[in-house]
Amino acid sequence: MNKHCRETINDGHTYTQIPCPSAGRGRAKEVQGTSTRAAARARPYYTLHGGLSGAFVYSRGVPLRPPWGGALLFALALFLFPLSASAHAMTATGRIYGQLLDGTKRNAPVAGQSVTLQMAQGDNARDLTNVTTDAHGKFSFGGLNTDKTINYALYTLYQGAQYYTDLIDLSTRPVQQINLTIYDATTSIANIAIVQANVLIDKADAQNSLITISENYIFENLGPTTYVGSLQANGSKPNALRFSLPKNARNVSLKSGFDGYQVIQVDAGFATDAAVPPGMSQFAFSFQAPYTTSSYDFSYTIVYPTVNLSLLVPLNMHASSAAMDSQVPVNANQRTFQQFNAKKLLAETQIHVQLDGLPVSQDAANPQPLNQNTLWIVLAILFMLAIVSMTWLMYRLSRRRATIGQKQTSQTSRRSGGAVAEGWGPLGRPSSNDALPSQKDQQESLLQELLNLDKTFEAGTIKKSEYEERRTRTKAELRSLMSKDFVEESAIIKKTARNSGKGAT
Repeated sequence: MNKHCRETINDGHTYTQIPCPSAGRGRAKEVQGTSTRAAARARPYYTLHGGLSGAFVYSRGVPLRPPWGGALLFALALFLFPLSASAHAMTATGRIYGQLLDGTKRNAPVAGQSVTLQMAQGDNARDLTNVTTDAHGKFSFGGLNTDKTINYALYTLYQGAQYYTDLIDLSTRPVQQINLTIYDATTSIANIAIVQANVLIDKADAQNSLITISENYIFENLGPTTYVGSLQANGSKPNALRFSLPKNARNVSLKSGFDGYQVIQVDAGFATDAAVPPGMSQFAFSFQAPYTTSSYDFSYTIVYPTVNLSLLVPLNMHASSAAMDSQVPVNANQRTFQQFNAKKLLAETQIHVQLDGLPVSQDAANPQPLNQNTLWIVLAILFMLAIVSMTWLMYRLSRRRATIGQKQTSQTSRRSGGAVAEGWGPLGRPSSNDALPSQKDQQESLLQELLNLDKTFEAGTIKKSEYEERRTRTKAELRSLMSKDFVEESAIIKKTARNSGKGAT
């Protein structure tokens, strides 16, 4: 390995730099082969359910298989135009055999493990059969079709990880020995890093105000074991392979590396139980991020130590970032992009890229004025609120005036009651009938004063101590007046009785 193809991050590990000036090309082919191997098996697809404003849940779909109609047509064709025995014998002479080896244990044979043979033809792939390795870890598949349009692949599931071979073409060599290497599983991420992370700002949809962003990662596992995470959170973040997403990301589409594994949402990103075996592994996905103006702050979080981060931005956008260096433009997907790079990034590092010059739709740039009917409805509501407020204010003012009038009336009654009481002589009779009211009027005035006093207290306009003092004083005056009235009536009754006695004699 060329020494210039290695990079060291502060965690003490040395990782492969991609692309490598000389010797790294073979490693890149291995990564490319990993993606190709995935295409040879039945690809489960992932669909997005109810994803609104970044909330998303993935579910595994059915693998790609030929429709029943195609199978029936194929069987009918064989019935009408049967192949000759010699032709069938020539195309069914293929054989694949080999050993299942444990790379963690220095390629020790693995016995009693199921190995599956898969066939791919065109865009369709399906499992043909599976066998169990013998005591020496050996397996064999015979009677295989050697047509040049057919490819094969071997895979096995071991300790939560999936292992595949490259595509196998039997058209030129009908019999081939293919060994499949597996590794023991670990839950530690100490030996995992991203040697190359590529972020592509693909395009901006002005009509829907969405930016399409694609991300591609090449992981390197320097340890002898396969990292296998778990999506069981147990109240915290799951110990699984995690990827960050910007706020409100939506329409996430999973690509290479996620086939056959589960994915769940975690915080602003997502996690997967996909395995990372020793060596290099590739993962890719895309998503869309909403924007409201011609500027957008793209926030990127480093989840794992990253040797090299590349950001590609279309030429019609202006990008700037304090954490990344601008490079010469590059060509990708038959387009030219601005390039920004950052190296040797530690986990939890935040990268911000300011994007300007995004296309904005006319509706967003020039919002339509309020509809005429809507405007009239708003004005009517405001008018009704004004009427209600004025009515409530007038009601409060009238209540306050009534309370003040009652207080003044009670005070006047008390003063007049005192004057009347002072004008009564020792015999219980008024000194002047013209100047003083009658006893009955005084009693009614005092009773009215008590009633007004109770209402005033219930309204909360006087304190309890003042209320009790005034009520006691008024009741005392009323009792005194009633007592005087009783004495006067008794005297009148006695006088009447004496006069009656005199007349009788």
